Amino acid sequence: MKIIIVLILSALFLKSCSSDDIVRQENSELLGIFRNIAKGMQSHPKETSKAKEIKKTNLWLSKFNQPIILISSLDKTDEATLVALGNNEEKLTWVSADGISVSYDNGILIATRGYSQDLLSLKYKNPANLFSASEIKYDKVHRYLSGQNNYHDIYFKCTGIKKFSKPSQILEYNLSVDTFVEKCEHSSYNYVNTYDLLAGTTIVLRSKQWISPANKSFLTYNYYAFQKF
Repeated sequence: MKIIIVLILSALFLKSCSSDDIVRQENSELLGIFRNIAKGMQSHPKETSKAKEIKKTNLWLSKFNQPIILISSLDKTDEATLVALGNNEEKLTWVSADGISVSYDNGILIATRGYSQDLLSLKYKNPANLFSASEIKYDKVHRYLSGQNNYHDIYFKCTGIKKFSKPSQILEYNLSVDTFVEKCEHSSYNYVNTYDLLAGTTIVLRSKQWISPANKSFLTYNYYAFQKF
């Protein structure tokens, strides 16, 4: 059964992803992380132990032979590594060993699958324009599936402010990061997302992003930016 699942995931990946397109659009600051996205789809086991018990180091990261991200609860007691499943116009989808998947557009969470209340789609501002601004106002629309099998949209008014260049450590790297803080409000809900960007760029290294009213927020670490193959 495991072999069949791997073959299906591989087929979906190859269908949705063109390695030539990835190479052409690759940003040199990402250290060539997309060059090997088409390499094997071996899924690594979901890591459910507390973050304190598994120190995230370059040695830990070197165990993975394909690009990965790590998602974590805000209290860091639950986490999982996800591997690349597909690419559609630089919108990347990642999947865990137990089938949870998340999709991002250049660091912005745009869809989830496998949660109790999934984000089906997101209407949002272009990430390059968003993260380039020092202060900006804009609208976002989160779409979910209602109990009657219909779409349910939640409209937010958002404000984004960039805080420039502070030192931060990711793995064993000491980096300068800009932090983009996104505050979004609705009559019944509000949330604050944060995006740590490599200083002077729009490259998201880690983030805290809201999924839904039921699931709240989680952390994402884009470790693929530090991998070498």
